[in-house]
Amino acid sequence: MKHLAAITAVYSEIATALDAQAAQARDAADAALIERVAQKRQINDSTYFILIWGQLEAEINRVAEWAVRARRSSIRWEDRRAWDAHDPENMWAKFEDRAALVLDRLNVDSDACRRTIRYDGWRNGIAHGATLATGIDVPTVIGDLYQIAGEIRA
Repeated sequence: MKHLAAITAVYSEIATALDAQAAQARDAADAALIERVAQKRQINDSTYFILIWGQLEAEINRVAEWAVRARRSSIRWEDRRAWDAHDPENMWAKFEDRAALVLDRLNVDSDACRRTIRYDGWRNGIAHGATLATGIDVPTVIGDLYQIAGEIRA
């Protein structure tokens, strides 16, 4: 999550500029411009969602790989037996499986694993051209990603 603060700053700068454009369009009562600015916001929010999501995904991948390497190195078979099934050189299994290695699926208090999988679904839809996300509150998602990152355990 090393670039999240910088990404957040640039997002805020662009979102502020779009807010100003939207205000100008409303003041001018220009319906076409209002619609164009709304589309720009949707693209901006979707784009920055992908960027911020990538920060959490990279952190999950990094910690999952580290956890596999650490657990596979145990001398005791009882400690490493389930971890031997994972290849730290090829951690491209389903993202949900990597997330489950480092987030508690049964933690109902925070539900970080479920939220992470939901965000991954959003990412897939946007990144593969199925849809641009609507209604993404990027600042809220950023806060949530920091919270989820705080729950990642190797």
